[in-house]
Amino acid sequence: MKIVEREQMLLAGFGFYGDPFNGKAGWTEENEIGILWSRFMGLLFKPDSPIAHLKENKEWFEVWIETEESAEKGFFEIFVGTQVSGYEDVPYTMQMKVLPKASYAVVTAHGSSIKSEEPYIEFQKWLKSSGTEQKYKYNFQTYDERFRGIDKIAESELDFYFPIK
Repeated sequence: MKIVEREQMLLAGFGFYGDPFNGKAGWTEENEIGILWSRFMGLLFKPDSPIAHLKENKEWFEVWIETEESAEKGFFEIFVGTQVSGYEDVPYTMQMKVLPKASYAVVTAHGSSIKSEEPYIEFQKWLKSSGTEQKYKYNFQTYDERFRGIDKIAESELDFYFPIK
């Protein structure tokens, strides 16, 4: 576990609200999260895309926002995208998300633990033992060169960021 500071982040991408695993559980392109990623990457790598310049970014985000319905119904707001420097970089067909400047506890997951609850459990245990509190009801994962793809999870790493007070 490490603690890092991140400045406010302006993200552009696509979002979904509801049960992300309603159609299919697990890591697959067939559930709502997989559909979001396919939609985003499809636009990003389309030759005449208005966001093609963003494919040079080295960090991709998957944001999970808890709501009042998260514990009861399993509903979350899920957002996937990348960081942009301003609104002019974003076509009207995309959504934007602003994450506040914050301190984050970072859990790095390796291999099969990426697909499990382990990063969340590790963070909850650390919260209890450290006396720290979660600041906001969201967390995000960053995908960078260490993520090799769904078919190569065993060789991959992801960082999970949890905002703390």
